[in-house]
Amino acid sequence: MIHEALFYLWNCPGDLFKTNKKDDWINSVSIQDFLHPAERELLQRIMTIALNYHEIEDFRKTVENQHIFAYDNHITDDNVSNEIKPGLYVKAFCNGVDTVLESYRNEIVNLEDVILKNPQLSLTFVLSSVEKYVTLFKTLKQMIQLIKSEKIHGCPLIGKLQSYIDSGIDAITEPTLKIILSVNTVFYKHLCNWIVYGDLIDNCNEFFICDANCADENFLYPDQLKESDGLKKDSYFDIDFSKKHKVKRPCEVRKFYLKKDMVPINISMETAETILFLGQIVWIIRNDPKTYFDDKFQLKFKRDMWDGTDVEYYRKLQSLENVPFNSNVFDKTIEECRLKLTKYLWKIMIDEAKLLDHLQLIRDYYALGRGELFQQFIVLAEDHIKDITNEHILTNLNFIFSETARKLYTENDKSYLSFELTLPKPLVKSNNSSPWSRLEINFNVSWPLHILFHPTAMGFYNKLFCFLLKVKKTHIDLHKIWLFHMEGKHKIDPAVWTLRNNLMYIVNNLQYYLQVDVIEARFAILKSAIQDANEFEDIIRLHSEFLKNLLHETFVMTAYKDSELKCKHTLYQVPALKQEKNSMVYETILQILSVCDKFCSLVKNWQSDLTEVDLQKLSKLKTESESLIEMLLHVLYSLHQKSSGQHLLQLLHHIDYNRWFSKNIVNLNLTVS
Repeated sequence: MIHEALFYLWNCPGDLFKTNKKDDWINSVSIQDFLHPAERELLQRIMTIALNYHEIEDFRKTVENQHIFAYDNHITDDNVSNEIKPGLYVKAFCNGVDTVLESYRNEIVNLEDVILKNPQLSLTFVLSSVEKYVTLFKTLKQMIQLIKSEKIHGCPLIGKLQSYIDSGIDAITEPTLKIILSVNTVFYKHLCNWIVYGDLIDNCNEFFICDANCADENFLYPDQLKESDGLKKDSYFDIDFSKKHKVKRPCEVRKFYLKKDMVPINISMETAETILFLGQIVWIIRNDPKTYFDDKFQLKFKRDMWDGTDVEYYRKLQSLENVPFNSNVFDKTIEECRLKLTKYLWKIMIDEAKLLDHLQLIRDYYALGRGELFQQFIVLAEDHIKDITNEHILTNLNFIFSETARKLYTENDKSYLSFELTLPKPLVKSNNSSPWSRLEINFNVSWPLHILFHPTAMGFYNKLFCFLLKVKKTHIDLHKIWLFHMEGKHKIDPAVWTLRNNLMYIVNNLQYYLQVDVIEARFAILKSAIQDANEFEDIIRLHSEFLKNLLHETFVMTAYKDSELKCKHTLYQVPALKQEKNSMVYETILQILSVCDKFCSLVKNWQSDLTEVDLQKLSKLKTESESLIEMLLHVLYSLHQKSSGQHLLQLLHHIDYNRWFSKNIVNLNLTVS
């Protein structure tokens, strides 16, 4: 009977003990009447231990017999238990359990040898030999039940097992550590391949980083979005790309994302986001569209972002699998990898991609830094596109723009070839929609600066470009009227002269504020900060902050108060700007510019002696302009009182210098310190 018990403990039931039910084991034998109650109790306790071992072994064998396949939540296999999702992590867990149970099996073998040599030994001796495994089996059963009940799949298993190490009980801690080290083998292989090589080989969807198997829509332009199936088009960039453009679109960025529910509980979300960020950097660098050629050995090669130390970093990460998880050591190792990669990408952006030169071009074209170019372009284009049909306007505008730039800069500067004018479709169809109110500009962004100047950022720059172009064109139109009056022989009505001077004054000072106080100052601050930076993430953060301040201080968009970056380590960062509606200052300025346009169009047709209708129109324009200027002063002053924005005070001082307007407005009291 003792030997039969040993077979049962080994999970090889003999003729006496055949059942797997704890309460019915005694019914399977025919010696009930010969057992003493004490022997019955001893045998039942031994059988209970054996049954626990059987249950653990059944789970382990079930998992080992599963086939690894690309796991899909919508696909089930009839041969696989619904409670156990197939995967490498649960197999590694079972391998660890198998290693832990090896001591128990050795104990049974040794026990058999001892009993064969000493037949007089009783059940008490057998129980005393195997009872020390009660705690271990209980813990293993809890782990298995946890996997089944919570349907744990993939790397979250590591975090769940970590709690057993913290129990402080040696009988639990040591076996759990062996199991975790077994599971670590899979986890750190995923981690090393992702961080060092940018590879994500995860057929069972067990890692907390996933490959979307498509391009990241955050880095796709509207024409690229139309070509990508299943991607939702952003209405903000609803541009007509039916014709081929000379400006090339940057290469696509593969979309990888974080599955937060798959992150182990012992790894912080910030660290997980950093891991995602590092693999994305490696993928982008390894997918450099340029081809590098070694003339000596006649070989093509890719960039080495690790400078020959990839094996060293791989081993440094892999060495963590052999020790208990320590968050400080883990985070420190990830940080070392981050510093290496971000500094390498920073060097590429500064030295090879010429980031500062690109920023200068954005200042020159999007921020109208080359005033002489846009001055001549607007004057020439306005005369040429009057009688051109809508479908040919864009082609003519691009030709005039290129020719104007070529004549101005000759062969010394061909930067204008990197730019192309575009006309987004109007939100509301109108036959009278002027192309000047919708004109935007595209920029040929080189690799890897397309990470920084992504479509959303370029959309913001275009919004600034549209606004500055409106101001510039209004400024030119007003000066044309001034020149028309100065060169004309006929007498000008004083009211017309006064209104023209007031409008010119406010537009001139607005343009000076935008170009000098905001744009020049902000670009100078950005360039200085980038030169002092030494990491790629610093560049992303500085550019995002710059763009937010630039649009906020030019009133094109409103920044959120006390906005903080949600994720420190991320490729795609959008400035904290409100996109729902325009600011009051911006809307008021646009209305003032509209009044200027009305004034310019009317004055061209007025004679020296104004008719009654002309006088009424002039009076209406004067009233409207005074009302809008008063509104602008009120808005600037009230916003300054609420937020104490220095830029509000600057514009207020420019527009109302020496109380130019406020002294003539009744009941307007602006006390600005």
